[in-house]
Amino acid sequence: MQWKTEDIFQRMGFDIIYPYEIDDDYHNFTAVNLPEGHPARDNWDTFWTEDEHIAITHTSSMQNRILKEFKTPIRVIVPGRCFRHEATDARHEHTFTQVEGVYVDKNVTLNNMLATLKTFFSEFYEKDVEVKFTPDFFPFVEPGGMMSLTCILCDGKGCNVCKGTGWLEILGCGMIHPNVLKMGGIDSDVYSGFAWGFGLERLVMLKYNIEDIRHFYSGKFDFLKQF
Repeated sequence: MQWKTEDIFQRMGFDIIYPYEIDDDYHNFTAVNLPEGHPARDNWDTFWTEDEHIAITHTSSMQNRILKEFKTPIRVIVPGRCFRHEATDARHEHTFTQVEGVYVDKNVTLNNMLATLKTFFSEFYEKDVEVKFTPDFFPFVEPGGMMSLTCILCDGKGCNVCKGTGWLEILGCGMIHPNVLKMGGIDSDVYSGFAWGFGLERLVMLKYNIEDIRHFYSGKFDFLKQF
């Protein structure tokens, strides 16, 4: 489904770049407002190499390069594999595909972000979906939060998957933090932007009613041949 995701965003005017799967501390952490000693670093379960490089924990590791190398307006997605040293279960895997999005221009607002993501999810799930933004904290965005969409399994009526709420939290997002823009050489007094990151496997699980994320990297032929 990565090709479909890329196709939708390309038709919306986004460029596509791919991340380095092994990167340095600066691009993975510092350049997205997580300097050394920042308490939020404790939330990341990170694989380190012997030469102090990182198996990227998110494709946000490319954001600083995007801000420096692309001319405004910037519209880019970064799909790629990420790696986290954590216990696996039906909803969590040590390897997964993340799609980072970066949009920077003059007078960009949260409404622009919600409209962009609503358009993507409606195309991806081939039905009209509603979205809502719930404030939350992420160091790289301000304001930041979680975006939810109407449960595609019950059309918002309430089911076991959405715990009767009719909504599914699907990704973290927000307005790019001024510190991140400045480190990327962007004047935050002139430009603003938004960013998001979602796990592609979780979107596919909802689309095809797959019960366990570990199936994707299990090598089970019975599962894989369905696709």
